[in-house]
Amino acid sequence: MLQNLGHSPNKIMVVDDDPYLLTAIEQTLTLQGYHVDSFDKPFSALESLPSDSYLAVIADVKMPGMNGLEFLERIKEVNKDLPVILITGHGDVDMAVVAMKKGAYDFLEKPVDEDVLLVSLSRAVEKMQLILDNRLLTKRLELAREKRSSFHGLIGIHPLMQRLYDTIEIVAREDDPVLISGETGTGKELVAHAIHDLSKRKNDPFIVVNMGAIPKEILEAELFGYEKGAFTGAGQTKIGKFEFAGNGTIFLDEICSLPINLQSKLLRVLEDHTITRLGSNETIPVGARIISATNSDLVKKIETGHFRQDLYFRLYVLPIIVPSLKDRKSDIPLIFKHFCDQYCREHGLEDDLSDSATIKAITQKDWPGNVRELKNYAKRLCVYRGTLHEYLHMADNPATVTTGSVPSTSSLKQAVDDAEKKHIIEALRSHNGQINAVYKALMISRKCLYDKINKYEIDLNAFRNDKNPQS
Repeated sequence: MLQNLGHSPNKIMVVDDDPYLLTAIEQTLTLQGYHVDSFDKPFSALESLPSDSYLAVIADVKMPGMNGLEFLERIKEVNKDLPVILITGHGDVDMAVVAMKKGAYDFLEKPVDEDVLLVSLSRAVEKMQLILDNRLLTKRLELAREKRSSFHGLIGIHPLMQRLYDTIEIVAREDDPVLISGETGTGKELVAHAIHDLSKRKNDPFIVVNMGAIPKEILEAELFGYEKGAFTGAGQTKIGKFEFAGNGTIFLDEICSLPINLQSKLLRVLEDHTITRLGSNETIPVGARIISATNSDLVKKIETGHFRQDLYFRLYVLPIIVPSLKDRKSDIPLIFKHFCDQYCREHGLEDDLSDSATIKAITQKDWPGNVRELKNYAKRLCVYRGTLHEYLHMADNPATVTTGSVPSTSSLKQAVDDAEKKHIIEALRSHNGQINAVYKALMISRKCLYDKINKYEIDLNAFRNDKNPQS
Protein backbone atom coordinates (compact mmCIF):
# COMPACT_ATOMS: atom_id res chain seq x y z
CA MET A 1 0.00 0.00 0.00
CA LEU A 2 1.07 3.57 -0.61
CA GLN A 3 1.56 5.79 2.36
CA ASN A 4 -1.68 7.71 2.77
CA LEU A 5 -0.51 11.23 3.45
CA GLY A 6 -2.58 12.90 6.17
CA HIS A 7 -3.94 9.60 7.50
CA SER A 8 -2.63 7.92 10.64
CA PRO A 9 -2.16 4.20 10.02
CA ASN A 10 -5.26 2.18 11.01
CA LYS A 11 -6.97 5.10 12.78
CA ILE A 12 -10.53 4.15 13.78
CA MET A 13 -13.41 6.20 15.23
CA VAL A 14 -15.70 4.46 17.73
CA VAL A 15 -18.94 6.17 18.88
CA ASP A 16 -21.23 4.73 21.56
CA ASP A 17 -23.04 6.22 24.55
CA ASP A 18 -22.56 2.96 26.52
CA PRO A 19 -19.22 3.44 28.37
CA TYR A 20 -18.75 -0.30 28.99
CA LEU A 21 -19.22 -1.26 25.32
CA LEU A 22 -17.11 1.70 24.21
CA THR A 23 -14.23 0.62 26.47
CA ALA A 24 -14.51 -3.02 25.40
CA ILE A 25 -14.35 -2.17 21.67
CA GLU A 26 -11.46 0.24 22.22
CA GLN A 27 -9.42 -2.42 24.09
CA THR A 28 -10.13 -5.07 21.44
CA LEU A 29 -9.07 -2.83 18.57
CA THR A 30 -6.00 -1.51 20.36
CA LEU A 31 -4.75 -5.06 20.93
CA GLN A 32 -5.05 -5.61 17.19
CA GLY A 33 -2.81 -2.63 16.43
CA TYR A 34 -5.51 -0.05 15.62
CA HIS A 35 -5.33 3.54 16.83
CA VAL A 36 -8.72 4.32 18.35
CA ASP A 37 -10.50 7.62 19.03
CA SER A 38 -13.51 7.03 21.28
CA PHE A 39 -16.55 9.32 21.59
CA ASP A 40 -19.64 8.99 23.76
CA LYS A 41 -21.52 11.73 21.89
CA PRO A 42 -22.12 11.78 18.10
CA PHE A 43 -21.81 15.57 17.91
CA SER A 44 -18.30 15.46 19.36
CA ALA A 45 -17.36 12.75 16.89
CA LEU A 46 -18.61 14.81 13.93
CA GLU A 47 -16.59 17.81 15.07
CA SER A 48 -13.37 15.79 14.82
CA LEU A 49 -14.00 14.53 11.29
CA PRO A 50 -12.74 17.57 9.37
CA SER A 51 -9.52 17.79 11.39
CA ASP A 52 -8.72 14.08 11.77
CA SER A 53 -8.65 11.35 9.19
CA TYR A 54 -10.02 7.87 9.81
CA LEU A 55 -10.06 4.62 7.90
CA ALA A 56 -13.39 3.48 9.37
CA VAL A 57 -16.12 4.38 11.87
CA ILE A 58 -17.90 2.07 14.31
CA ALA A 59 -21.08 3.58 15.78
CA ASP A 60 -24.14 2.55 17.75
CA VAL A 61 -27.52 3.10 16.10
CA LYS A 62 -29.31 4.46 19.16
CA MET A 63 -27.57 7.44 20.71
CA PRO A 64 -28.92 10.48 22.57
CA GLY A 65 -29.66 13.52 20.39
CA MET A 66 -28.94 11.75 17.07
CA ASN A 67 -29.77 8.29 15.80
CA GLY A 68 -27.42 6.18 13.74
CA LEU A 69 -29.15 6.97 10.44
CA GLU A 70 -28.75 10.73 10.88
CA PHE A 71 -25.18 10.23 12.09
CA LEU A 72 -24.41 8.22 8.94
CA GLU A 73 -25.83 10.94 6.69
CA ARG A 74 -23.74 13.61 8.42
CA ILE A 75 -20.57 11.53 7.99
CA LYS A 76 -21.29 10.98 4.30
CA GLU A 77 -21.61 14.74 3.85
CA VAL A 78 -18.04 15.11 5.07
CA ASN A 79 -16.55 11.99 3.44
CA LYS A 80 -18.79 9.89 1.24
CA ASP A 81 -16.20 7.07 1.01
CA LEU A 82 -15.59 6.57 4.73
CA PRO A 83 -16.85 3.09 5.77
CA VAL A 84 -19.35 3.15 8.66
CA ILE A 85 -20.10 -0.03 10.63
CA LEU A 86 -23.29 0.24 12.69
CA ILE A 87 -23.99 -1.70 15.90
CA THR A 88 -27.64 -2.43 16.47
CA GLY A 89 -29.87 -3.84 19.16
CA HIS A 90 -32.38 -6.52 18.27
CA GLY A 91 -35.16 -3.99 17.69
CA ASP A 92 -33.04 -1.71 15.51
CA VAL A 93 -32.58 -4.08 12.55
CA ASP A 94 -35.10 -2.25 10.33
CA MET A 95 -33.27 1.04 10.84
CA ALA A 96 -29.95 -0.68 10.07
CA VAL A 97 -31.32 -2.02 6.79
CA VAL A 98 -32.31 1.51 5.77
CA ALA A 99 -28.86 2.71 6.80
CA MET A 100 -27.23 0.07 4.60
CA LYS A 101 -29.21 1.38 1.64
CA LYS A 102 -27.92 4.85 2.45
CA GLY A 103 -24.30 3.75 2.38
CA ALA A 104 -23.44 2.02 5.67
CA TYR A 105 -20.66 -0.51 5.16
CA ASP A 106 -21.99 -3.17 7.58
CA PHE A 107 -24.15 -3.61 10.67
CA LEU A 108 -23.55 -5.90 13.64
CA GLU A 109 -26.11 -7.00 16.20
CA LYS A 110 -25.56 -6.80 19.95
CA PRO A 111 -23.97 -8.51 21.75
CA VAL A 112 -21.07 -7.87 19.37
CA ASP A 113 -18.96 -10.91 18.52
CA GLU A 114 -15.30 -9.90 18.70
CA ASP A 115 -14.16 -12.00 15.72
CA VAL A 116 -17.04 -10.83 13.55
CA LEU A 117 -16.25 -7.20 14.40
CA LEU A 118 -12.55 -7.62 13.55
CA VAL A 119 -13.28 -9.31 10.20
CA SER A 120 -15.77 -6.61 9.20
CA LEU A 121 -13.43 -3.83 10.28
CA SER A 122 -10.46 -5.38 8.45
CA ARG A 123 -12.44 -5.44 5.20
CA ALA A 124 -13.66 -1.87 5.71
CA VAL A 125 -10.11 -0.62 6.37
CA GLU A 126 -8.79 -2.44 3.30
CA LYS A 127 -11.49 -0.83 1.15
CA MET A 128 -10.71 2.65 2.50
CA GLN A 129 -6.97 2.18 2.01
CA LEU A 130 -7.57 1.28 -1.64
CA ILE A 131 -9.68 4.41 -2.07
CA LEU A 132 -6.99 6.56 -0.47
CA ASP A 133 -4.28 4.95 -2.61
CA ASN A 134 -6.29 5.71 -5.74
CA ARG A 135 -6.76 9.31 -4.60
CA LEU A 136 -3.05 9.67 -3.98
CA LEU A 137 -2.14 8.18 -7.36
CA THR A 138 -4.63 10.46 -9.09
CA LYS A 139 -3.23 13.49 -7.29
CA ARG A 140 0.34 12.54 -8.17
CA LEU A 141 -0.67 12.04 -11.79
CA GLU A 142 -2.38 15.42 -11.88
CA LEU A 143 0.67 17.10 -10.36
CA ALA A 144 2.92 15.35 -12.85
CA ARG A 145 0.71 16.50 -15.70
CA GLU A 146 0.70 20.06 -14.40
CA LYS A 147 4.51 20.01 -14.43
CA ARG A 148 4.80 18.61 -17.96
CA SER A 149 6.65 21.30 -19.85
CA SER A 150 7.22 19.15 -22.93
CA PHE A 151 5.33 16.27 -24.49
CA HIS A 152 6.60 14.43 -27.59
CA GLY A 153 8.15 17.58 -29.04
CA LEU A 154 5.32 19.89 -27.98
CA ILE A 155 6.31 22.58 -25.47
CA GLY A 156 4.11 24.34 -22.92
CA ILE A 157 2.77 24.24 -19.38
CA HIS A 158 -0.36 26.31 -20.03
CA PRO A 159 -3.63 24.53 -19.05
CA LEU A 160 -4.62 24.46 -22.74
CA MET A 161 -1.48 22.46 -23.49
CA GLN A 162 -1.99 20.13 -20.54
CA ARG A 163 -5.48 19.46 -21.86
CA LEU A 164 -4.01 18.84 -25.32
CA TYR A 165 -1.53 16.31 -23.89
CA ASP A 166 -4.37 14.48 -22.14
CA THR A 167 -6.45 14.46 -25.32
CA ILE A 168 -3.57 13.04 -27.34
CA GLU A 169 -3.16 10.19 -24.84
CA ILE A 170 -6.87 9.38 -25.09
CA VAL A 171 -7.04 9.59 -28.89
CA ALA A 172 -3.89 7.45 -29.27
CA ARG A 173 -5.76 4.46 -27.84
CA GLU A 174 -8.37 4.57 -30.61
CA ASP A 175 -8.33 3.74 -34.33
CA ASP A 176 -10.86 6.26 -35.65
CA PRO A 177 -9.87 9.15 -37.94
CA VAL A 178 -8.53 12.29 -36.27
CA LEU A 179 -8.94 15.85 -37.54
CA ILE A 180 -6.42 18.31 -36.12
CA SER A 181 -7.27 22.00 -36.41
CA GLY A 182 -5.04 24.94 -35.65
CA GLU A 183 -3.31 27.98 -37.04
CA THR A 184 -0.18 27.72 -39.15
CA GLY A 185 2.88 26.88 -37.10
CA THR A 186 1.11 25.58 -33.98
CA GLY A 187 2.57 22.06 -34.27
CA LYS A 188 -0.18 20.00 -35.86
CA GLU A 189 2.31 17.52 -37.32
CA LEU A 190 3.90 17.08 -33.88
CA VAL A 191 0.44 16.28 -32.50
CA ALA A 192 -0.11 13.69 -35.23
CA HIS A 193 3.30 12.14 -34.59
CA ALA A 194 2.62 12.01 -30.83
CA ILE A 195 -0.65 10.17 -31.45
CA HIS A 196 1.21 7.65 -33.62
CA ASP A 197 4.06 7.20 -31.13
CA LEU A 198 1.64 6.53 -28.27
CA SER A 199 -0.52 4.13 -30.26
CA LYS A 200 -0.26 0.42 -30.91
CA ARG A 201 0.90 1.38 -34.43
CA LYS A 202 4.11 3.00 -33.18
CA ASN A 203 6.34 0.32 -34.76
CA ASP A 204 4.66 0.77 -38.17
CA PRO A 205 5.35 3.65 -40.61
CA PHE A 206 4.26 7.24 -40.01
CA ILE A 207 3.74 8.76 -43.45
CA VAL A 208 3.33 12.51 -43.96
CA VAL A 209 1.56 13.84 -47.06
CA ASN A 210 1.39 17.62 -47.44
CA MET A 211 -1.55 18.19 -49.78
CA GLY A 212 -0.54 21.78 -50.42
CA ALA A 213 3.05 20.93 -51.41
CA ILE A 214 2.31 18.23 -54.03
CA PRO A 215 1.21 19.38 -57.50
CA LYS A 216 -2.42 18.48 -58.15
CA GLU A 217 -1.46 16.63 -61.32
CA ILE A 218 0.49 13.95 -59.47
CA LEU A 219 -1.33 13.95 -56.11
CA GLU A 220 -3.59 11.02 -57.02
CA ALA A 221 -0.63 8.91 -58.07
CA GLU A 222 1.23 9.86 -54.87
CA LEU A 223 -1.68 8.83 -52.68
CA PHE A 224 -2.94 5.70 -54.44
CA GLY A 225 -0.04 4.59 -56.66
CA TYR A 226 -0.20 3.49 -60.30
CA GLU A 227 0.30 0.49 -62.55
CA LYS A 228 2.95 0.22 -65.22
CA GLY A 229 1.73 1.93 -68.38
CA ALA A 230 -1.08 3.79 -66.59
CA PHE A 231 0.09 7.00 -68.24
CA THR A 232 2.99 8.31 -70.27
CA GLY A 233 6.16 7.90 -68.27
CA ALA A 234 4.76 5.19 -65.96
CA GLY A 235 7.54 2.74 -66.72
CA GLN A 236 6.91 0.57 -63.69
CA THR A 237 4.30 -0.05 -61.02
CA LYS A 238 4.54 2.23 -57.99
CA ILE A 239 2.73 1.87 -54.69
CA GLY A 240 1.14 4.98 -53.17
CA LYS A 241 1.39 6.48 -49.72
CA PHE A 242 -1.63 4.55 -48.40
CA GLU A 243 -0.10 1.20 -49.32
CA PHE A 244 3.33 2.22 -48.07
CA ALA A 245 1.86 3.19 -44.68
CA GLY A 246 0.75 -0.41 -44.12
CA ASN A 247 -0.89 -0.66 -40.70
CA GLY A 248 0.77 2.51 -39.52
CA THR A 249 -0.49 6.09 -39.68
CA ILE A 250 -0.90 8.39 -42.67
CA PHE A 251 -0.96 12.09 -41.88
CA LEU A 252 -2.77 14.20 -44.49
CA ASP A 253 -1.61 17.74 -43.80
CA GLU A 254 -3.47 20.71 -45.30
CA ILE A 255 -6.43 18.45 -46.09
CA CYS A 256 -8.28 21.60 -47.17
CA SER A 257 -6.05 21.65 -50.29
CA LEU A 258 -7.24 18.23 -51.50
CA PRO A 259 -8.85 18.73 -54.94
CA ILE A 260 -12.59 18.12 -55.03
CA ASN A 261 -12.20 15.31 -57.60
CA LEU A 262 -9.94 13.36 -55.19
CA GLN A 263 -12.16 13.88 -52.17
CA SER A 264 -14.53 11.16 -53.35
CA LYS A 265 -11.60 8.74 -53.59
CA LEU A 266 -10.50 9.56 -50.04
CA LEU A 267 -14.09 9.09 -48.89
CA ARG A 268 -14.04 5.61 -50.43
CA VAL A 269 -10.85 4.79 -48.49
CA LEU A 270 -12.50 5.87 -45.25
CA GLU A 271 -15.65 3.87 -45.96
CA ASP A 272 -14.24 0.66 -47.47
CA HIS A 273 -10.60 0.72 -46.33
CA THR A 274 -9.50 -0.04 -49.89
CA ILE A 275 -7.68 1.83 -52.65
CA THR A 276 -7.36 1.35 -56.41
CA ARG A 277 -4.14 2.21 -58.19
CA LEU A 278 -4.25 4.33 -61.31
CA GLY A 279 -4.59 2.08 -64.36
CA SER A 280 -6.00 -0.84 -62.36
CA ASN A 281 -9.46 -2.22 -61.53
CA GLU A 282 -8.24 -4.22 -58.57
CA THR A 283 -9.06 -2.99 -55.06
CA ILE A 284 -6.33 -3.26 -52.46
CA PRO A 285 -7.10 -3.32 -48.72
CA VAL A 286 -5.33 -0.70 -46.60
CA GLY A 287 -5.04 -0.63 -42.82
CA ALA A 288 -3.45 2.70 -42.01
CA ARG A 289 -5.10 5.09 -39.57
CA ILE A 290 -5.90 8.46 -41.12
CA ILE A 291 -5.00 11.66 -39.30
CA SER A 292 -5.70 14.89 -41.15
CA ALA A 293 -4.96 18.51 -40.35
CA THR A 294 -6.19 21.89 -41.49
CA ASN A 295 -5.54 25.55 -40.77
CA SER A 296 -8.71 26.55 -42.63
CA ASP A 297 -12.35 26.49 -41.60
CA LEU A 298 -13.64 23.39 -43.40
CA VAL A 299 -17.25 24.28 -42.62
CA LYS A 300 -16.86 27.49 -44.65
CA LYS A 301 -15.25 25.49 -47.46
CA ILE A 302 -18.27 23.18 -47.41
CA GLU A 303 -20.56 26.20 -47.73
CA THR A 304 -18.60 27.47 -50.74
CA GLY A 305 -18.60 24.03 -52.39
CA HIS A 306 -14.86 23.44 -52.06
CA PHE A 307 -15.09 20.56 -49.58
CA ARG A 308 -17.47 17.61 -49.42
CA GLN A 309 -19.67 17.52 -46.37
CA ASP A 310 -19.76 13.70 -46.26
CA LEU A 311 -15.95 13.60 -46.27
CA TYR A 312 -15.83 16.17 -43.49
CA PHE A 313 -18.06 14.01 -41.28
CA ARG A 314 -15.86 10.99 -41.99
CA LEU A 315 -12.72 12.87 -40.98
CA TYR A 316 -14.28 14.71 -38.04
CA VAL A 317 -14.59 11.70 -35.71
CA LEU A 318 -11.99 12.61 -33.09
CA PRO A 319 -11.31 16.35 -33.38
CA ILE A 320 -8.29 18.04 -31.76
CA ILE A 321 -7.69 21.77 -31.61
CA VAL A 322 -4.11 22.96 -31.18
CA PRO A 323 -4.00 26.31 -29.32
CA SER A 324 -2.20 29.28 -30.86
CA LEU A 325 0.50 31.27 -29.07
CA LYS A 326 -1.85 34.21 -28.56
CA ASP A 327 -4.02 31.93 -26.41
CA ARG A 328 -1.07 30.80 -24.26
CA LYS A 329 1.31 33.73 -24.09
CA SER A 330 2.65 32.56 -20.74
CA ASP A 331 4.35 29.70 -22.63
CA ILE A 332 6.32 32.02 -24.93
CA PRO A 333 9.35 32.45 -22.59
CA LEU A 334 9.58 28.69 -22.08
CA ILE A 335 9.42 27.97 -25.81
CA PHE A 336 11.89 30.73 -26.66
CA LYS A 337 14.42 29.54 -24.09
CA HIS A 338 14.05 25.96 -25.32
CA PHE A 339 14.93 26.92 -28.89
CA CYS A 340 17.77 29.23 -27.83
CA ASP A 341 19.25 26.53 -25.60
CA GLN A 342 18.88 23.97 -28.36
CA TYR A 343 20.62 26.11 -30.99
CA CYS A 344 23.40 27.27 -28.67
CA ARG A 345 24.02 23.73 -27.46
CA GLU A 346 24.25 22.42 -31.03
CA HIS A 347 26.69 25.17 -32.04
CA GLY A 348 28.71 25.42 -28.83
CA LEU A 349 27.50 28.94 -28.05
CA GLU A 350 26.67 30.59 -24.76
CA ASP A 351 22.99 31.49 -24.37
CA ASP A 352 22.84 35.08 -23.23
CA LEU A 353 19.52 35.92 -24.89
CA SER A 354 17.02 34.77 -22.25
CA ASP A 355 17.27 37.89 -20.07
CA SER A 356 14.24 39.71 -18.69
CA ALA A 357 14.24 42.46 -21.33
CA THR A 358 14.29 39.95 -24.18
CA ILE A 359 11.58 37.82 -22.60
CA LYS A 360 9.38 40.87 -22.01
CA ALA A 361 9.77 41.98 -25.62
CA ILE A 362 8.99 38.62 -27.21
CA THR A 363 6.01 38.06 -24.88
CA GLN A 364 4.44 41.33 -26.02
CA LYS A 365 5.06 40.59 -29.70
CA ASP A 366 2.39 39.05 -31.91
CA TRP A 367 3.27 35.68 -33.42
CA PRO A 368 0.97 34.98 -36.37
CA GLY A 369 3.30 32.16 -37.39
CA ASN A 370 3.05 30.72 -33.87
CA VAL A 371 5.72 28.30 -32.63
CA ARG A 372 7.36 27.97 -36.05
CA GLU A 373 7.81 31.73 -36.29
CA LEU A 374 9.09 31.96 -32.71
CA LYS A 375 11.56 29.14 -33.38
CA ASN A 376 12.95 30.90 -36.45
CA TYR A 377 13.10 34.18 -34.55
CA ALA A 378 15.06 32.54 -31.72
CA LYS A 379 17.47 31.10 -34.25
CA ARG A 380 17.94 34.51 -35.92
CA LEU A 381 18.74 36.09 -32.58
CA CYS A 382 21.30 33.37 -31.92
CA VAL A 383 22.89 33.82 -35.35
CA TYR A 384 22.79 37.63 -35.44
CA ARG A 385 23.06 38.15 -31.71
CA GLY A 386 25.28 41.23 -32.05
CA THR A 387 22.93 43.33 -34.20
CA LEU A 388 19.46 42.08 -33.39
CA HIS A 389 20.08 41.67 -29.68
CA GLU A 390 21.13 45.33 -29.51
CA TYR A 391 18.07 46.47 -31.42
CA LEU A 392 15.80 44.36 -29.24
CA HIS A 393 17.14 45.89 -26.04
CA MET A 394 17.05 49.45 -27.40
CA ALA A 395 13.43 49.00 -28.39
CA ASP A 396 12.59 47.67 -24.95
CA ASN A 397 14.70 50.15 -22.96
CA PRO A 398 14.75 53.44 -24.93
CA ALA A 399 15.77 55.42 -21.84
CA THR A 400 19.17 53.72 -21.86
CA VAL A 401 20.02 55.09 -25.33
CA THR A 402 20.96 58.71 -26.02
CA THR A 403 18.49 60.92 -27.87
CA GLY A 404 18.67 60.54 -31.62
CA SER A 405 20.01 57.00 -31.53
CA VAL A 406 16.86 55.18 -30.47
CA PRO A 407 15.43 53.17 -33.35
CA SER A 408 11.68 53.32 -33.73
CA THR A 409 9.44 50.27 -33.82
CA SER A 410 9.63 50.35 -37.62
CA SER A 411 13.46 50.37 -37.54
CA LEU A 412 13.43 47.25 -35.37
CA LYS A 413 11.17 45.56 -37.90
CA GLN A 414 13.42 46.73 -40.71
CA ALA A 415 16.47 45.33 -38.94
CA VAL A 416 14.77 41.98 -38.53
CA ASP A 417 13.63 41.97 -42.17
CA ASP A 418 17.11 42.91 -43.41
CA ALA A 419 18.72 40.15 -41.35
CA GLU A 420 16.13 37.63 -42.50
CA LYS A 421 16.63 38.59 -46.15
CA LYS A 422 20.40 38.29 -45.78
CA HIS A 423 20.04 34.88 -44.12
CA ILE A 424 17.79 33.59 -46.90
CA ILE A 425 20.18 34.89 -49.59
CA GLU A 426 23.12 33.16 -47.89
CA ALA A 427 21.15 29.91 -47.77
CA LEU A 428 20.19 30.22 -51.44
CA ARG A 429 23.82 30.91 -52.33
CA SER A 430 25.04 27.90 -50.31
CA HIS A 431 22.55 25.55 -51.99
CA ASN A 432 22.70 27.03 -55.52
CA GLY A 433 19.08 28.11 -55.37
CA GLN A 434 17.74 24.57 -54.78
CA ILE A 435 14.45 25.21 -52.99
CA ASN A 436 14.16 21.74 -51.41
CA ALA A 437 17.56 22.04 -49.77
CA VAL A 438 17.03 25.66 -48.71
CA TYR A 439 13.67 25.33 -46.94
CA LYS A 440 14.94 22.25 -45.07
CA ALA A 441 18.12 24.08 -44.03
CA LEU A 442 16.07 27.05 -42.80
CA MET A 443 13.58 24.69 -41.08
CA ILE A 444 10.54 26.38 -42.66
CA SER A 445 7.92 25.14 -45.11
CA ARG A 446 8.30 25.40 -48.87
CA LYS A 447 5.34 27.80 -49.00
CA CYS A 448 6.85 29.98 -46.27
CA LEU A 449 10.14 30.17 -48.20
CA TYR A 450 8.41 31.19 -51.43
CA ASP A 451 6.39 33.81 -49.54
CA LYS A 452 9.58 35.34 -48.15
CA ILE A 453 11.34 35.21 -51.52
CA ASN A 454 8.43 37.15 -53.02
CA LYS A 455 8.33 39.54 -50.07
CA TYR A 456 12.01 40.44 -50.41
CA GLU A 457 11.91 40.30 -54.26
CA ILE A 458 14.79 37.84 -54.41
CA ASP A 459 15.67 36.61 -57.93
CA LEU A 460 16.03 32.82 -57.79
CA ASN A 461 17.53 32.68 -61.29
CA ALA A 462 20.50 34.67 -60.08
CA PHE A 463 21.49 31.77 -57.84
CA ARG A 464 20.56 28.96 -60.18
CA ASN A 465 22.59 30.43 -63.03
CA ASP A 466 25.61 31.11 -60.79
CA LYS A 467 25.32 34.85 -61.39
CA ASN A 468 26.33 37.43 -58.85
CA PRO A 469 23.54 37.17 -56.21
CA GLN A 470 21.79 40.02 -54.53
CA SER A 471 23.10 41.29 -51.25
